[in-house]
Amino acid sequence: MIHLVTLDFPPAYDGGVAAWAEDLGRALVDQGQPVRVYARRTGDTGAADRALPFEVARLRGRSWGRWQGIWAAAVAPRVRRGDTVVLATWPLGTVLAPLVAGRAAVAVAFHGSELTRHARAPAGLRRVVAVARACLPVSRFLQAELLRLTGREGVVMPMPLAFPASAPQGARQGLVCLARLTPLKGVERVLALGEALGWPVSIIGDGPARSSLEAQGAGAEVRFHGRLPRAEARRALGAHQLCALLPRTAPDGGGAEGLGLALLEAMGEGTPVVGCATGGVPEAVGEGLVLDAPDDAAASADQVRGWLAGGARGDEARRWVLAHHGPAASVGALMEALA
Repeated sequence: MIHLVTLDFPPAYDGGVAAWAEDLGRALVDQGQPVRVYARRTGDTGAADRALPFEVARLRGRSWGRWQGIWAAAVAPRVRRGDTVVLATWPLGTVLAPLVAGRAAVAVAFHGSELTRHARAPAGLRRVVAVARACLPVSRFLQAELLRLTGREGVVMPMPLAFPASAPQGARQGLVCLARLTPLKGVERVLALGEALGWPVSIIGDGPARSSLEAQGAGAEVRFHGRLPRAEARRALGAHQLCALLPRTAPDGGGAEGLGLALLEAMGEGTPVVGCATGGVPEAVGEGLVLDAPDDAAASADQVRGWLAGGARGDEARRWVLAHHGPAASVGALMEALA
């Protein structure tokens, strides 16, 4: 049995780690692996949980940000000898991982801020990594961060995204950005790029920076969609000419984007992508465009126009992401790391 432990999970959460956990659960089932997912209780999720192809066990607790390691330890009695425990993030395993490591293989994934916000490794991170059989950063950037903090390199794990059989056909228009609306996501850069291009801009997501971003976009052809269900968000990504993710780091250099799931989802829909040289974003961009000067909107717009004129960028993007990510690639990396 594979016990997949996550903090966030649909339907209350569907971005980042939550999407990864659902995708990996589905991928494991598709590969013939028995899997049970554990996630924090978030209201009445019974109907949504029953619709999934695996069991979801909801964990009770409070103050999850601070005490998640304690509440996740409730999984331990269900772990049998020879099982595998996959932690979506290391803070979930501070108590659980040492408890089960003697009878089960422990694997832990790394997605971003749980590594990048630390100048030195917290004691809990060192404790989890010490007993983990497999450490699975989702980018080479995070692999280097893990090595910096713990001395352990780990194995880069492709994202377990399931892609549509074909890219949507029909006219595409404008620039789209899918992100949580916080200062580090750099959405103001996307708005400035859209204005310099003279394109309509769609912003998908919500967060504390929304009001300031709406003020910046006032008077321009900008639409703020708020948070959309994941399937609807992916359709929106496939309706645009270009998807951009242009994040920043914190003033101390921490908090860099670990990879950029939205870029991979956009490429799966046949949408070209643009990023910047922050954290793992260039790895998510693949054969797309990394802007030389993301704070210079006019220069970036010229760079985008020249690049788009140079080939069938949407087709290139889809071929690249299908070759480097997907359910089989992700499960294969997990099993190889556990062997």
